[in-house]
Amino acid sequence: MNILKPDSPVMDFISTIADLIILNLLFIICSIPIVTFGAAYSAKYYVAMKIIRGEGTGVFIPFFKSFKRNFKQSTIVWIIMLVAIALIVLDWRWIIYSGWAETPLLYKIGIIVFSIFVFLMTIAIFPTIARYEMKTTELFKAALIFVIIKFIPLILIAALMIGSVIACLWYAQWFPLIYVFCSTTITYFLCIVFIKQFDKLEKSQAEKLKALKESVEYDPELDAAGNISLASSKKEVKELEKELEKPDAEKDQSGNKVTRFFREEKQKLAGLTAKQKAGYLAQYYLPGTIMVLLLAGAVTWYGIDIYKSNMRVLGGGQINCQVSDEGRKYATDGFLSWGGYNKARTALLADNKDMDFTSEFEYEQKYLEVAFRASIVTGQYDYMIMREDAVYAYSTPDYFQDMRQLVNMENFSEDDFYYYEETEEEKAKSSKGISFRDIFNMGDEEEDGPVPLALKLTDEIEQKLGLDEQYDYYIAFAYSTKASGNNDYLKFIEYLFGKC
Repeated sequence: MNILKPDSPVMDFISTIADLIILNLLFIICSIPIVTFGAAYSAKYYVAMKIIRGEGTGVFIPFFKSFKRNFKQSTIVWIIMLVAIALIVLDWRWIIYSGWAETPLLYKIGIIVFSIFVFLMTIAIFPTIARYEMKTTELFKAALIFVIIKFIPLILIAALMIGSVIACLWYAQWFPLIYVFCSTTITYFLCIVFIKQFDKLEKSQAEKLKALKESVEYDPELDAAGNISLASSKKEVKELEKELEKPDAEKDQSGNKVTRFFREEKQKLAGLTAKQKAGYLAQYYLPGTIMVLLLAGAVTWYGIDIYKSNMRVLGGGQINCQVSDEGRKYATDGFLSWGGYNKARTALLADNKDMDFTSEFEYEQKYLEVAFRASIVTGQYDYMIMREDAVYAYSTPDYFQDMRQLVNMENFSEDDFYYYEETEEEKAKSSKGISFRDIFNMGDEEEDGPVPLALKLTDEIEQKLGLDEQYDYYIAFAYSTKASGNNDYLKFIEYLFGKC
């Protein structure tokens, strides 16, 4: 079997995956205004289920037809779901600030159950809109019944959704690839669940659905502005291909498989009009071409990213401070030259203008801390240069290494370090779970007492970096996942301080 043949399982699979990827990207774009999320989600599963069933081809025109047709009802439903989601967020916010232990058990059970069902209802209700025409009240009843019947599969898919979000946050640099893979997989499995349940329902309501279909005019040739490549079924194009074949004529077996394939395709296109050629090519080769280009782009993108990551010696960041352009060169090119690294190696000191953690609003502080934690854990930064106020706010063993593991403490005085001491409240919290230091230290025993986490920069270093001399600054080092990580850290410390 020639895998390059348009009707081969491989090409059909590639076509399906390419359509689903394009569909998910289109869904994201159309959901940006937020209020259109419901209509976009409904349209997404209208097209996705047709793709999985093999009932139609193309993405754009069917998507926007469904988007327009179901916009009013989908938007009304989405607003209702938004209200429910807002109430859930407020409830969880109250629990977080009140304390989990202080919250009544009945209230906790209630909010957990309510959160799960609202989440599952949001997943189920919009594909139901895409498939059936019914009143909004009946729609909620049908979606609730669907959630109850398919609770286990929906819970597993919901867990996959949550896992994909965590993966995107944890591995931020791989976000596009993770999103494309997870969104396509989730869409596929959800469609399988919906299609199976809808088929069962449709068998028991055959007469009602038959009457519904008869009341809706649908011409696959005229649908979607008469564009056969985007509106007709795959079967119709395959039948067109069979008509073009001449079973009585002897096939030319000269040449290799590739040349024969191109020769056969040329013969098929020879008897078609320009419109038919466009339809044939779009049906069989456009999805595959898009898929190949996406894969090639992803491989190239991430290949370059991996190469750059491997070539980078150190990547630094700044909190509540800004080094000068000359200072940045001193910390990067100057260090590489001093350390004897080859020309292919690179270093970076990011210009973190937005990393200014001085907000007076508590929720903004929490958001920034999450973003900061993600940047450290995902390996975006090997070290941080911090103004004194930021050191006090963000230097914990969860983020940075114990300086005793990097430098000879006898070469520095106690005043050269920022010491962290765990509070009783933090000890209680850390004893109940696994922290980042547990992951990186792999079970090393923790020592009681103050821990030196940051090394104070001298006036000379501050001048070389171009920092504002009215403040004190510190440097702290993240846990390194590279084999040469700590050796590079030691070189950098010796470069800055003349000792380590």
